[in-house]
This record gives sequence, C-alpha cells and structure tokens, in this order.
Amino acid sequence: MKQAIIYTFICLFMVVSTWESQQQYWMEEDDVPEEAIRLRIFSHSDALVHQQIKRDVRDEVALYTREMLEDTNTKHEAREVFEKELRNLEQLAVTVVENHGYDLPVDVSLNTDVEFPTKVYGPLVYPAGLYEALVIEIGEGNGENWWCVLFPPLCLTDLGIGTDDEEDEEELSTEGVNNSEDNEEPEFRFFVVDLWEDWFGEKS
Repeated sequence: MKQAIIYTFICLFMVVSTWESQQQYWMEEDDVPEEAIRLRIFSHSDALVHQQIKRDVRDEVALYTREMLEDTNTKHEAREVFEKELRNLEQLAVTVVENHGYDLPVDVSLNTDVEFPTKVYGPLVYPAGLYEALVIEIGEGNGENWWCVLFPPLCLTDLGIGTDDEEDEEELSTEGVNNSEDNEEPEFRFFVVDLWEDWFGEKS
C-alpha cells in the first residue's frame, strides 16, 4: 500500500512537471511578434450604410495591402511601403465611399501608440496595448471601428472577406484568452481521479 502511494506521488510529480513545461513552451511559442503594424478603421457613424462602407473599405484595403507587402520581410520595410502608399490607400477608400453615393472625407495616416484590444490569431495572441497602426477615419469617425494586423498580413485570415460579425469575434477571442487555463484544468483533474480509482478503487 505504502509503495503504491509513493508511485502515485511520483506519477503526479511527473504529470505536473510535464504540464508546466508545456505551458512554458506555449507561452514561448505564443509570444507576439513585436514587429507588427496593425489596421484600425473608424466608420462615420453606426448607421447601417456607414458600417457597410467601413466593411467595404476594410476588404479593399486588406486585399490591396497584401499585394503591397508581398516581398516585405521586416517592419521597417513595411513602414516604408505604407508611407509611400498613404495617398493611394486614401484614394482607394474615397472611391469606396463614392461608390456608395456619399461624399465623406477620408483621412489615412500611419501612427504610433494606437490603442488596441486583445486579438487572437491561432497560436498568436496580440495582447491589449499600444501598437503602430495604419488608421483610416471615414467622415467624422464616430461609428464602430474594426481592426486587424496588416503586417504580418493577417487581415485576410481574420476576415473571411465580407463577414459582418468581426466586432463580436473580437470579444469572443478575448474571452478565449482569459478562459484558456480554465479549459485545460478539468482535463488534468480527471486524469488524476482516474489514476487514483484505477489503483485504489477496488481496495476502498
């Protein structure tokens, strides 16, 4: 009996050590690349038509910038490309607005220290904080905004071009980060219970 208990604690120690090592590995793998340039688009208002304009601008910019950055390997190179393309990006957004029959001003700028919420891309977690970003403001810019990562080019991964629920996905992604440890813990506890019952269930 005493020997079985010793074996149990040895097994538990090995399981916990492996689990903690795996957690550390995930943390290292999931470190967010600091070399990122993000995108934030502010719509004129929350009116449905203005939100649709925002989404259409988003889609066009995501497609255009993917081609722009095709041969870009560093954040410095990406920044230089964006600086050269600001006027073209602005005209692209203006064209989208005009195609909807509106005459709204569009401001496109490359800014540092732009605030973003948490965003998840598969194994990559972009925590809430300040990032360098391409900011597009349509009209008064008072409506719901949308965001993604332009460099590395993850916007199209985020989109599924033409979906309407990106803002909801942001909240869900944030909750997924907060609850990730809770989701793992029950599985570990069930393993320990099963192990204990296998060894001592018949003798109790």
